Amino acid sequence: MKKYYLLIYSVLSLGIGTTTAQFTDLLNFNGSNGNEPYGSLTLSGSVLYGMTYFGGANNAGCIFSVDTNGNGYKDLLDFKTTNGANPVGSLILSDSTLYGMTYEGGAYSSGCIFSIDTNGKEYTDIYDFPGSNGGANPRGSLTLSGNVLYGMTLNGGINGYGNIFSIVNNGSGYKDLYNFSNSNGTYPVGSLTLSGNTIYGMTEGEITNYGNIFSIDTNGIGYKDLLNFNSLNGASPYGSLTLSGNVLYGMAELGGGSDSGCVFSINTNGSGYKDLLDFNTTNGAYPYGSLTLSGNTLYGMTMVGGLHDSGSVFSIDTNGIGYKDLFDFKGSNGRTPIG
Repeated sequence: MKKYYLLIYSVLSLGIGTTTAQFTDLLNFNGSNGNEPYGSLTLSGSVLYGMTYFGGANNAGCIFSVDTNGNGYKDLLDFKTTNGANPVGSLILSDSTLYGMTYEGGAYSSGCIFSIDTNGKEYTDIYDFPGSNGGANPRGSLTLSGNVLYGMTLNGGINGYGNIFSIVNNGSGYKDLYNFSNSNGTYPVGSLTLSGNTIYGMTEGEITNYGNIFSIDTNGIGYKDLLNFNSLNGASPYGSLTLSGNVLYGMAELGGGSDSGCVFSINTNGSGYKDLLDFNTTNGAYPYGSLTLSGNTLYGMTMVGGLHDSGSVFSIDTNGIGYKDLFDFKGSNGRTPIG
């Protein structure tokens, strides 16, 4: 597993049509309060919730909350292997309950699905991944529809290349919906995007070894390979897809015109693929996350590249024009954003 050493940060007031971002460093991790966040933050009111991969009391990661002004930091839970360890994805919120997954730990040391109240109480390990038929080592986040959670694992499953699963949010009714293989995608990284009864996702590898985009019904049937990456049109997507109407937007960490990653769009039926932007180090490189959509503007980050080669925050219109480098990290204010 790749490891990057970074600080948490927040980019506030990213005004559409501007190239100057107001940057505020809300919190610096120091190990005891968490270390190496790999996912994104979840907002509820004026409170942000997140997780770190390492750090906390047992150096197995923690769940935390912090006010949007940077005050009121709370270590809600320290993982300790038996209750999960090393979370990679993000938290999702339903009423006053947070749901998430850990990459390792749990009963079989292959990760778990958990729930916890926003006040840090009532932590429940609702499912332990067994490694084989039930999957192992999730590297993304959960998607909630009604009372059913959907997700993917990086490893395990019948073929050892990861799986798609569903589970009721009380921990009952686990279903192994689909198992990946060399011919239909391997090692899914990221989260699933839900539209009606169809879920969309990506894998980082498959028969061409560059990854693919797929769709599948929520009952586990109707799997479709929508696009196979071939390096020129992108390679190794590590984030999730963003849906608007019948168009999916995403990023590939590698590939594209300069082999530094790209921003793309594709119709939900697999047609109309467009390479909207090729990163080239100067304008950022190696995006390791997902896009956020506001109106007709997409926002994202790159892991490296930019003015100081420490990553950047950018915006681009959904038609692929109007790229703006909004902010360049430089180490002292954070570097290598993932999420």
